[in-house]
Amino acid sequence: MELRLIEAASELGAGTRGTSMGMAALRVAAWKLGSELFGHAEESILGDENDVLYEDDTSPNAHHIDGLIRFQSDLAYEVYKYVRNNVFPIVVGGDHSIAIGSVSGTKMAFPNERLGVIWIDAHADLHSPWTTPSGNVHGMPLALLMNIEKRGRNNPFAFTMDTWDRLRKIGVNGPKLLPSDLVFIGLRDYEPEEEEILKEYGVKIITVAELRKKGAEAVVAETLAHLSTCDRIHVSFDVDSLDPSVSIGTGTPVPDGLFPEEASVLLQGFCKEPKTVTLDVVEINPALDDKNAMAEATLGILEPLFPILRAR
Repeated sequence: MELRLIEAASELGAGTRGTSMGMAALRVAAWKLGSELFGHAEESILGDENDVLYEDDTSPNAHHIDGLIRFQSDLAYEVYKYVRNNVFPIVVGGDHSIAIGSVSGTKMAFPNERLGVIWIDAHADLHSPWTTPSGNVHGMPLALLMNIEKRGRNNPFAFTMDTWDRLRKIGVNGPKLLPSDLVFIGLRDYEPEEEEILKEYGVKIITVAELRKKGAEAVVAETLAHLSTCDRIHVSFDVDSLDPSVSIGTGTPVPDGLFPEEASVLLQGFCKEPKTVTLDVVEINPALDDKNAMAEATLGILEPLFPILRAR
């Protein structure tokens, strides 16, 4: 199978600057460690729209959403283009709002098939402009992708919700996945509004403690069994799922996370599965890091995936 690295360097969805340098940090790690990671796949570099960050923000409940609509549309088409031609895209962010584009592109390639999503992340990312405490869109992609909106603490502008609606329609109109086809791994930090959604829809969550008890390989099997009725699977890996002892190089670190060896077993297991068609890697932030430790750890997790995917 052919692979494609897509650099999706948008950091419009984050509250802390620096994730646009995620791919560059991986490159520096590869040079330092003698890795041939970037010799394994052709690359696409998307325009990131980050210039919008210098403009006045007109949407306090979904910051810079006007720039996101352009970026996410471009990313969705890029993912769609490769997936439908049986090329496996690894989308390197940027912040986790890039999943709006990557998941939408995956769904666009298979509009009549059921899409499962594996969300390896410390956070639930289930807010909307109605409920967000921060206004940062990287905390909202799953609510948008599943068309879940709860009225909450905010009263967003009509412009914000019109743009939100346009984002929801990227790729195919309507939800990209069902809550029953979503699995969280490593989730441990969320607000009451997100907890309400998790409970209402009975979303499957595998905590770090459960993973330690069962073993990462058993969690791979359990996750794939839960998604057995799905036709395709999208994996979204946020580096803040890792324990802060590994690195501080992400905007929202949360204690008691995964160790790199555990994340590596998970991603290798999911990439061996023929239904898995796309992978996101997001929230590497060298501006917050010490000696590029997060990128080096992530490089070690990604490297074994290339021979697995190419052999499929």
